[in-house]
Amino acid sequence: MFYIVFTLSAAALFITICYKQALASKYYVVERASGSLGVISHNRLKGQIERIGNGTHIIVYFGKRYGYAISRNGYLSKIDTATDKIIIQKKVSLNTVDFCLSKKLIAVADYKPENVVILNKEFKVLKTVDTGSRNIGVEFYKNYLVFELMDKDEIWVVNLNNFKVVKEIKHIGKFPIDALISGHDYIAAFLIGQKFGVLNLKTLNYHIVDYGKKGNFPGQIPHYGIYSVFNDSAYIPAVGEKKIVVVNLKTEKETNSLKLIGYPIFIIFSPNRKTIAVNYTGSEHNYLTLIDAKDLKVVKNIKAGKRIMFMAFSENGGFIYASDYFGNSVNVFSVRNGKEVAVIPVQSPSGIFRVPDELN
Repeated sequence: MFYIVFTLSAAALFITICYKQALASKYYVVERASGSLGVISHNRLKGQIERIGNGTHIIVYFGKRYGYAISRNGYLSKIDTATDKIIIQKKVSLNTVDFCLSKKLIAVADYKPENVVILNKEFKVLKTVDTGSRNIGVEFYKNYLVFELMDKDEIWVVNLNNFKVVKEIKHIGKFPIDALISGHDYIAAFLIGQKFGVLNLKTLNYHIVDYGKKGNFPGQIPHYGIYSVFNDSAYIPAVGEKKIVVVNLKTEKETNSLKLIGYPIFIIFSPNRKTIAVNYTGSEHNYLTLIDAKDLKVVKNIKAGKRIMFMAFSENGGFIYASDYFGNSVNVFSVRNGKEVAVIPVQSPSGIFRVPDELN
């Protein structure tokens, strides 16, 4: 009896410690209407970082100590994560939805003007690359900067030693919308057709992988999202279909698929890689789905709010934070049982970005 009580007490203590660790993390959540970042800590809205810019699309990435944010109307902000204050801000474009960081550089891919801007971490502009197209999918790889030209169906590669374009790959696929780096491969996603492109960044050779039948645009652009490549496999939201497609990046063959309740938008892995979370466009936009990553089986479909815009896992993977845009809240759920553990009032929330614990 003593052994049973002790075991139960230890289990309860472990769960309590994990829960407190999850609460200790800090999150920046985009408040779309005000163009601010709400600061969540200990499952409470602790404050705001105001005047980030147009909130219809804000992305936040984190460096060694600082956070960096880009707004839809082109304001680039450097944020001290210790004080949650903007320390540098610069308007670098009129319209943008994508940027990336390296150890020393920042690159902003613009819709308007039609260029890509390369800056240092103090926001000094080092080079502006004119493209004659809206640009997206910008990524650093060693001495290269790689990005997609949406209106030209091209990929350009810039040598960062001299800022010259060293490769222009044409006819890459129809309407590039997103990209990610996996190993030495730059993987391009397209809005039209179930295909993706692979650019080998060692050889600069490019080819297209066709992994399924032609899909129809479901009404909202799907994304590869965060942590959607794992163990040499890409987990892809099928365009125009209610499923995830898993493609082995070495063999370039579909190895698995999973039917879902709706059209997936973001596919994200938990930090411990045990759980996959998916949200949806269309009539199922109030749901998120938790999937066992090992067996690729649905664990739970959670009615998570009125409209789920984005998700973020806690550091230990035990909880998931979902932004409920119509509900004006960030809702927190236990991954273990799918139960709601907190509702945090936040006005018009969309993107959620967990501040790395080492920066807190």
